Amino acid sequence: MSRALSFLSPHRLAWREVPAPRILHPEDAIVRPVASTTCDLDRLIIEGKTPYNGPFDIGHECVAEVIALGEGATGFYPGQLVIVSWHISCGHCHRCRNGLNNTCASHPHGAMHGMSVGGEWGGFFSDLVRVPYARTALLALPPGLDPAHAASMSDNIPFGHELTVPHLQRNPGADVLVMGGVGSVALFAAAYAVAAGAGKVDYVDTDRRRLEIAERLGANPVESAPRRRFGSYPITVDASGSAESLASAIRSTEPEGMCSSVGVQFGDIPFPMQEMYAKGIHFYTGRGKGRPNFEAALDFVTARRVRPELVISEIQPFDMADEVLAAPSMKPVLVRRTSLSDTFLCDSGSETA
Repeated sequence: MSRALSFLSPHRLAWREVPAPRILHPEDAIVRPVASTTCDLDRLIIEGKTPYNGPFDIGHECVAEVIALGEGATGFYPGQLVIVSWHISCGHCHRCRNGLNNTCASHPHGAMHGMSVGGEWGGFFSDLVRVPYARTALLALPPGLDPAHAASMSDNIPFGHELTVPHLQRNPGADVLVMGGVGSVALFAAAYAVAAGAGKVDYVDTDRRRLEIAERLGANPVESAPRRRFGSYPITVDASGSAESLASAIRSTEPEGMCSSVGVQFGDIPFPMQEMYAKGIHFYTGRGKGRPNFEAALDFVTARRVRPELVISEIQPFDMADEVLAAPSMKPVLVRRTSLSDTFLCDSGSETA
């Protein structure tokens, strides 16, 4: 038997005994999460701000230890530390071949770890998890990188890269506006924008702690509720989950600029379509592409150009996950020993925000 942490209802989580996962396909891997953290969506789920009802096993961001491998899961070995992708993707369908692994055509739309979407795939606050398509889903953790600092590489960290760096490569030195208001994605977007050479990066939020983190990441903190418009920016990112903040980001996007909305809206909201049409705004919304961006996002982290540890709100023992996540801080990381080590993976002196 094994344990899995299940979300039951708002602010209620519990460990439950489950059968230990087994290799079901030659490309499967069995992994043991050793540094797990919450995505912004997890936090909203736990706080009861989404339409998703429990029970289901929660968590889709982690660094894990490889425990067992199918004969086709080549390139990895037991005891190795790996980053595990949040989404389920075959790696060979027409969408995966085009870098759209998060919408893999081989599985029901949205198939992912940590929620009962497209199947029961297991959550990353569990003792053991079966990972299908290991060669597609896993990436070896670079030597010397603290697993606790890389726990969010499954989703939120590469999402921050995706929202900013490619646009800055096409428009070097452009100014960037980031609308915060939920958690870490907005902060990672600000960090990557700074690291990629944006002219200026304005981070808007009303939360003092997130504003302080944004400043430590190199952004200009703007303490403000949404305004009609904050200026004119070639690149804007809204990760607030607020309809008002999204409208502000859209109106702050310059003509033919790029506006990305990644703060989940759980219903229909009004759009300033006439203004968007008149200005020719390029608009994107969707979930992070995840695995295809791991290597590019990691390059910034290993070079210390982006420091994800500054976004971590606390580091706690893995066995306390049910208590810590019941009233989650912005970005808690839950850690435990590997099966091959007598010490915790994270440095107790690691700098956290």
